[in-house]
Amino acid sequence: GDASPVAGAPASAAEASAADAAAEEPSVRTFRWWCEEGLAANVAKVAAEFRRWRRLDPVRLCVMGPPGSCTDVLGRELAKRYNVPHVSFDDVITEQKNSDTPTGQLLREKLAECEAAAANPKAPVLLLPASLTVKVVEEALSSKPCRWRGFVLSGFPQSMEEATELFLEDAPPPPPDPAAEADAKGKKGKKEEAPPPEKVLRPDYAPQGVALVAASEEACLARLQAGDKPEDQWLPLFKRQFERWQKEFPEGAPAAKELFATKCNADPVVVAEEPPAEAEAAEVEAAEAAESAPGGEDAPGEAAAEDAPAYIVDAVSKLCSRLEAGMQVNNFLPPLEEPATEVTAPAAEVEQSTAAEGEARRKEEETRKKREQEERLEQIKKDELVRLEKHSEPLRQYLMSFVVPTVTSGLVEVCRAQPDDPVGYLAEYLSVYSQLARRKLGVRRQSLTAVTAPSAS
Repeated sequence: GDASPVAGAPASAAEASAADAAAEEPSVRTFRWWCEEGLAANVAKVAAEFRRWRRLDPVRLCVMGPPGSCTDVLGRELAKRYNVPHVSFDDVITEQKNSDTPTGQLLREKLAECEAAAANPKAPVLLLPASLTVKVVEEALSSKPCRWRGFVLSGFPQSMEEATELFLEDAPPPPPDPAAEADAKGKKGKKEEAPPPEKVLRPDYAPQGVALVAASEEACLARLQAGDKPEDQWLPLFKRQFERWQKEFPEGAPAAKELFATKCNADPVVVAEEPPAEAEAAEVEAAEAAESAPGGEDAPGEAAAEDAPAYIVDAVSKLCSRLEAGMQVNNFLPPLEEPATEVTAPAAEVEQSTAAEGEARRKEEETRKKREQEERLEQIKKDELVRLEKHSEPLRQYLMSFVVPTVTSGLVEVCRAQPDDPVGYLAEYLSVYSQLARRKLGVRRQSLTAVTAPSAS
């Protein structure tokens, strides 16, 4: 009768060669692919695995404080430290208000209601609802740089409701218990209400470090008065927001500390903001001390201290030390280059000499940082090669044991037969070899089952 490639004699030279090779193969193992649908469909899984194995955890920091405090100043310094996006709540509100999106439209409507209420002396001052502010912040934090590198969120949340909605979510429901359901059906009377679900962390938003700014109303008011806007445009809203802050976070902010310490495992760093007059006096005193010190200039590495008050620099150092003690912080991006300041040609030779010395120190510091960056990148390359060698060993062993011998025998048969279509010949060879190998494996399993069955009985 007719013979098929599997059940009977081989129908071609390729099938015959494949049958001979399959007879010599002891067994065929199945291989579980990590991304069966392709790399593009599983790029999020690959990126998450890359980040997990190399401990590239994003840096997520939160700076909270009353309206008008130094939260944005502190947030900018922290973002500069780790080279991550700085997400200011005021900037996000402005950007979303000017955008042509459903959220932007809703925000404009709510802001119009708040402005109308503020213009009416008899009406209470309205604030944006927590559901809307959290949605605006979530959209800002959903960008790719914030997801993979991290972020510094400043000026938000302003209430415990906003903090709970942004950083926590309901835990997944437990699996159904048939016995408990049968018990509940058997009981008569009013059905008992289920307890509220437990709150768990939202992994993409939960901060690893938190700074709580403690500032008096006078200090915040003085900071806002130094701006360009007239007081009648912001003073009523400021008073209402500050009242809410004092109510939600009284002195010491115990509720916020408990939330971050118990749920996020992040003990907040309290930053006592100095009034503008005291901060300015401290800066003048520090500048005079630097001028009287030998050298007359700050070192290049101390440039951040010139931009921010001393208490901000201390807070950044304390928060970063606490963060780096609990996790490994990596940054693959080059440091941000600060814009060079134009220096007018001094008239005196002493000033020229001082400027030349400062330029020499600056270049030396840049060379040192560049060398450290190159050494760090070289070390990362070495570590990557070691990890790749380690994790590719099982796959290499599988290929050398089961794939390479079969393909090699097929190529040898192609060279012997020299068919008109070598690719088709090889494909037919491999297809028939695979069918015969599976059939042989099935026969072995059946014989093994037949042998073990009598002994088990």
